[in-house]
Amino acid sequence: MDGPHLGEQLRQRRLAKGLSLARLAHRADTSAATLSRYENGWQRFEVQTLRKLARALDCRLRIDLEPLPLATPDPPAPTAVRDQLRRLFWDRSLTVDHLETHPTWVVQRVLEMGTLEDVHVLTAYLGRDRLLARVSETRFSSAATASLWRAILEKEGVPCRNASCRPAVGSSWPG
Repeated sequence: MDGPHLGEQLRQRRLAKGLSLARLAHRADTSAATLSRYENGWQRFEVQTLRKLARALDCRLRIDLEPLPLATPDPPAPTAVRDQLRRLFWDRSLTVDHLETHPTWVVQRVLEMGTLEDVHVLTAYLGRDRLLARVSETRFSSAATASLWRAILEKEGVPCRNASCRPAVGSSWPG
């Protein structure tokens, strides 16, 4: 937040208007103790009290939400990802190259047989958008897993690009 803290703004405005703590508290129908806490860094503001104080100080109360910058941690090293996921590839030795050359195969295996931690590691490595793109191309052998990820893709607004996502065609036989 730029500029003085809210409590400091209250103090500055009160002093600029020539009001004592007691006088402003009386005007705002609150206690001098509450006003003192606010001015001295108290963080548990009551919105209704702030509205009354703003009115008593001839101010408009504006509350803003400011998004925090997203921390983007460094992706894990490919060897760490391979080591984490190796146990899921008993039929074929997983190599670091497979993570880049066959990401859909890796994603399918992790989502069908891995743990939540495996999914987190793969997401950290590939990135959210790249993972979802691979999920949209994956043909799951488990109907439950396919259904879950179809719903996730739909919620994320990512179109499913494999044949198993298409709605089943109804019978054309008259009945």
